[in-house]
Amino acid sequence: MSATSPTSEPVEIGGEYWDAQLRAFDALESGNYDVVVFRAGYGGGKTLFGSDFVLGEAMQIPNGHSLVLAPDKTKGGPATYKGFYERLPGENTVPNDADGDPENSPIVAGHHGTKHRVTLINGHIIQLGGADIWSRFAGTEFNVIWCDEVAHYGTTDLYDLHEMLVTRQRTEEGPNVTLWTSTGNGFDQFYDITERRIQPDGKGGEEKLPWADRMKVIVGDTRDNPFHNELEKMKAQFEGSDREKQALEGGFSASEGLVYGQFTRKKHVRSRDDIDILDDRRMYGYDYGWKDPRVIIEYGRTPADQYVAYDCYYESGKSVEHAIDWLQDNDKPVGPIYCDHDPEHIDKFRKAGFAAEAANKDLDEGINEVRSVLEVDPDVGAGLIVVDELTELVNEFQSYKEADVGTSRAEDHCLDVTRYAIMGDRYVEDEDDGPSGSGTW
Repeated sequence: MSATSPTSEPVEIGGEYWDAQLRAFDALESGNYDVVVFRAGYGGGKTLFGSDFVLGEAMQIPNGHSLVLAPDKTKGGPATYKGFYERLPGENTVPNDADGDPENSPIVAGHHGTKHRVTLINGHIIQLGGADIWSRFAGTEFNVIWCDEVAHYGTTDLYDLHEMLVTRQRTEEGPNVTLWTSTGNGFDQFYDITERRIQPDGKGGEEKLPWADRMKVIVGDTRDNPFHNELEKMKAQFEGSDREKQALEGGFSASEGLVYGQFTRKKHVRSRDDIDILDDRRMYGYDYGWKDPRVIIEYGRTPADQYVAYDCYYESGKSVEHAIDWLQDNDKPVGPIYCDHDPEHIDKFRKAGFAAEAANKDLDEGINEVRSVLEVDPDVGAGLIVVDELTELVNEFQSYKEADVGTSRAEDHCLDVTRYAIMGDRYVEDEDDGPSGSGTW
């Protein structure tokens, strides 16, 4: 890519690219997609790619407007923004770096440091912002939008973000496309959108994403990047580890800083056909919601006395009667139900024949109890097994972070239910000795 400076000298933008980046460029230039996702491992050249795409398009659209979104301005400064400034043609173009200034670039006419805004010599404005307060950009139309490290937009609803951004891309000049670049980061909305391609809870849940055909996902394995300058170090650290898929392959692994870090698919997830479960021992956990999902999980026991998360009701916008119908229509064995605290709901479960009671909701004790049943006995295996069909529970185990405990950010509906059930079965307050396990079912 080339541009013309005020001195009429050609200025090169960009450089050499590896296969995955070239495939992403092809998708962006095809005109067939509203969103192109470039997902790669560490060192896959995501920030470089996004910066070059924005600058290359901007220099072809005089007086246009483009948007660059980092997770937030604090995280954007040393990562996305710095990477963007470094890709400007010229020397010493990174602000606050040895008196650097973006205006040292021959294609930059002006830079507003406080507002993180760059104006190019053709009048094109590039706004650098944060996805944490994305609503401030709702009134502007953008030729190009680049969202960097999307899987780390912790407080941002990606479905809402896409809905807003796609309405902001209706310029006459085009290309009217959004680029997402990111590694995977646990099993969150980024995973649901780019891998599972499903609707959010409350709008269809497991149904196909209506704009899935307008999205192209390009996945790059970092080991295929010939420009990676520390590839051997990365391979030595991550190959064969639980983080290999995320760090190298451009896939997904469990997040860092997890509440239940000992949970793994290999140790805790099995096919229903591979589990021997006792017929006469069942219990349930129940968490109610309307906008949030209403959840019932059925738990059984193996002959080795392991808990088994065996079946799951997970519905949004449904009544408690609908949940009770699920129990009865599927001939679920009668057993205790440890419930979220709604007396009316508890009464309805009792009238349906189930021994319902209010759950012990102590968060710290409940987390400790669940952690204890996740431990692996070398002779028996994990104390809690999850049937692989219970994808919501598996995903929550692999994405529930310490930093989100007790906050509205937490996606923990199934984990709440699990905590209620395990606490109900194991935790009994003894007047003399304190809490102890009951094992009553």
